[in-house]
Amino acid sequence: MRKWLEVLSPKQVNEQMHCYHGEWMPQMDRCWNSDDGFQVCSRIVMTKVGRIEHVAISRLGDEYFLSHDGSADIPWRIKQEIKNELFGRDRVAIEVFPDENRLVDATDTYHLWVFPKGYQLPFGIHPSEFHKCKYVNRGANGNFAQIVENTRISLESRGRLHDHEKEDTQNIFILQEEEQYND
Repeated sequence: MRKWLEVLSPKQVNEQMHCYHGEWMPQMDRCWNSDDGFQVCSRIVMTKVGRIEHVAISRLGDEYFLSHDGSADIPWRIKQEIKNELFGRDRVAIEVFPDENRLVDATDTYHLWVFPKGYQLPFGIHPSEFHKCKYVNRGANGNFAQIVENTRISLESRGRLHDHEKEDTQNIFILQEEEQYND
């Protein structure tokens, strides 16, 4: 588990130096730095579902703290650990991928929205949550024969389809295609 130090927040710095522009950054009233190079700032926003904590996660600028490939990317597992360490294992958080009209991507900062304790999303991938939403079978999209061929090419190009499996796999694809059109 990483060690966290609470440091001056952007709101506190802005009140003294008036250095932040924009709407949300000067509202970040909590800030922590970790011993392994992460900075996390947060603010509370009031919504229809209650108090949501807007969390901004970034890597500190030192090259020493960049990821193994030299980027400032933060893998999902690390974001999950940070959420657990600072906001609790029993809280749900989401990362939003907005439509392009609302995109803000000025820095390598990742935004989580942490819900209040006890809040559960009205959908999920766990079997116990299936009663909350209904699965929709969309069927094949477009030319099924072309989709079968694309799948074969993709598997083959990644070394996932060996010579002795090619004929069996092609037969399976043909059977699936026939079943699709016989339904």
